Amino acid sequence: MIFMDIVSWDPENTEAVGKCYEAYEYPEGIKVIDEWIDLMGYRIFVIYELEDEKAYLTSNLPFMGLCKFETLPLMRASLYEKTYEEWAKKTGIRPEFEKKAAIQEKLKNLEKRVQRLEQQTFIQQEDIT
Repeated sequence: MIFMDIVSWDPENTEAVGKCYEAYEYPEGIKVIDEWIDLMGYRIFVIYELEDEKAYLTSNLPFMGLCKFETLPLMRASLYEKTYEEWAKKTGIRPEFEKKAAIQEKLKNLEKRVQRLEQQTFIQQEDIT
């Protein structure tokens, strides 16, 4: 599975984090996809594929106490959409946000119909007079 870590540290730990990172190598079981540094400071973003929990733990141990880790599971949007549609068809369940979007779309269509009817009525009134 693919994850993103947002790793942050306090400014006073910058030198210690830098030294730790210079000597650091990702452990076996973690395939790093990409890394970015926050240009505003004190954060790095790492996207990686993870084999198991042990690899995750051993990747963080050298930085424990220096950094804070926020780990987010990620999924490619195309895979999410496919999985979501399969799930929705199987269960018949649609989340509230989707129901609201459908209702909003119906309201827009009704508003358009009302506008067309109003135009037709206005044109018919002009024809009569």
